[in-house]
Order: sequence, then structure tokens, then C-alpha cells
Amino acid sequence: MSEELVSIVVPIYNMGNTLERCVNSLLYQSYSNIEILLIDDGSTDNSLEICNELKKKDSRILVYHTENRGSGPARNTGIEKANGRYIYFPDADDKLEKDSISILVSAMKKGSFDMVVFGYKSIDVKGNIYLEKQYPNMIKKGEEVRKDYSDYVLSTRKYGIQGAPWNKFFDLNIVKKYSIKYPELRRHQDEGFISSYVCHTKEIRFINDVLYSHYLNDLKKEWDKYPVDYVDAVIGLYKIRQETILAWNNEDKKTREIVEHEYICNIIKALELSYSPKMKFNRKERLKWIKKQIEKSQILKVVMPLSLGRYQKILFILLKKQYIFVAMLIMYIKIAIEKNGFLEFFRKFQ
Repeated sequence: MSEELVSIVVPIYNMGNTLERCVNSLLYQSYSNIEILLIDDGSTDNSLEICNELKKKDSRILVYHTENRGSGPARNTGIEKANGRYIYFPDADDKLEKDSISILVSAMKKGSFDMVVFGYKSIDVKGNIYLEKQYPNMIKKGEEVRKDYSDYVLSTRKYGIQGAPWNKFFDLNIVKKYSIKYPELRRHQDEGFISSYVCHTKEIRFINDVLYSHYLNDLKKEWDKYPVDYVDAVIGLYKIRQETILAWNNEDKKTREIVEHEYICNIIKALELSYSPKMKFNRKERLKWIKKQIEKSQILKVVMPLSLGRYQKILFILLKKQYIFVAMLIMYIKIAIEKNGFLEFFRKFQ
């Protein structure tokens, strides 16, 4: 019996330093019937050159170049070009264990499964294991998962499904049949894709194998990775969740509270970004911008979840009472302490 073709889609943007590590981990898979679609998303470094050199070495590699639109549209290009029975989405700076694809195909074919979820390791910048996530061996009906999604909606939960796609294995037939795509958001596009996919799952299989190594970014630089229009991504994800996760079961109050908790926290994060050097705001401009984002997000119409942390709760209450300048001061102090220590607090508040 011939092996099913597996399409592996890798979005790439300025990953010249780590790309070969990722691709080599795919080429050396014990399961050989794969196609590797490298989607260069308008890189400005030597990523495209490396992709083309790798292509010369192995006929299973296909290279596509697009203008820079983000990893979501890049993955959508991969979906359009993919010819496999199954599809997998690793990141270009991570790596996969040698037998992973073989294990995943076997797991998918042992029943009527349309998604396999597996474990991973998070590696910090010093090469240490920061986190190891392992799932119990388990089978769940899609209908059961959608009825109460509270144990699945956060990647930190025991059975967390939402989050990155690199620890999930998907059925490409389902993706194409229902035209499931990554939304064109600059962040959280993975979350949108997964919730849209789960709408159509009949059975999900969890396996306890730890197959993926995810390399963390320098936490000091993580703040700079957020785009200036991050608030639009947060609003976009919330709308998708209203149409998917929150529409599955109106009585699922726990999941609604988790989703609204995360929405408030992400909007606050977006407001904090007004202090990013990318924004170049003075105090008056920042105040005007924050007021506009509060109105656009309709965040103050969300019922405050009891689970909110102290910092978010204080800010939410201040914003509700229109004490925006006080909220700005608190955000400034928090950011200054995180990035520069207590001395920054004594600098001039702009």
C-alpha cells in the first residue's frame, strides 16, 4: 500500500539564519512521501536564496515567493499549491523529530480522525528546555469538544488546541472542502485558522509523543515584534471567535469568559504598544489614539471577567470611568519597569 502524500508548508520571512535547520529536519524524516512548500513572504535577507539552493538538492522542495503579507497569507499560498492528503505547518526557525510525520500519518489513519494534536518542547535562547508540553493519549468527538471548549481554548490548558498550528496535523481534504484559510491578520492568524477548522472536525486524536522543538525569541525583543496595527488583529480574532467558538454553544459560559478575558488582555496589550518607538507619539497624540482604539474595539461593552488579573482589572475599571490619563500612567510605569527597571519610572512621563 502506497504512502499518503503529506504537504509541509513553511512560511518564511527573514529566516536565513535558521531556515536550514528547519528544512533539514523535514528532509531527514523517516516518512519519505512528502512535499515541502517553502513560501518566502517577501524576505529582505538571503532567505529566498537559501530556499532556491535547498530546492536544487531535493526534488521534494517547492519554492514560492510572494510580497510581504504575513505568515497567514503565506500559508494560504501553501494550501493552494499543496497536493497532499494531509497538511502540516511548522515554523521556519524550529525543527521536527525524525519519525514525526510517520507517527502522525499512522495516528491519523488508525481511525476516522481529522486532526492529531501532539506534544512539543519550547527551547530558550540559551538552549535550555523552557517548557515541555505533553498530551495524554486520548480521542475526543468534535461535537463533544465544541459543546464545552473551555479545556481546549487556551494552549496552556491540559488539552489546549488553540495556539500555533505546528503541533497539529490536519486533513487537507477538509481544509479545501470548506475553504478554510488563515485570516489576513498580522497576529493571531493561527488562532483563527484552528477555530475555523475545529468547526468541521468529527474526531480529534491526542497523542503523548513530544515531536516538535519550538525555539523561543529573546523575551526582550518580543515586544518589538508586535505590529503597530496589533489592535486590528485582536479585534479580527475576537470577531472570528464570535462566529466560531462562541457560536458552538450559547450555554458554554466558561469558554465565553476565557475568550472575553483574553480579549480584554490583548486590547490592553495593544494600548501599551502606543509607547512603542514605532508609534512616535507625543502625549496628546497617544491620548487621542488610545481613545480611538477603545471606541473601535468596543472593549468597554464587554462584561469584566472575574478572572482578570489585578493590573488588567485596574486598567479596565479606569477606562470604564474615563480616567484614561491615569490608565496611561499605570501602563507607562509597568512598561518602564519591564523594559528598563525602576530608574525609568523617574524619567519624564511623555
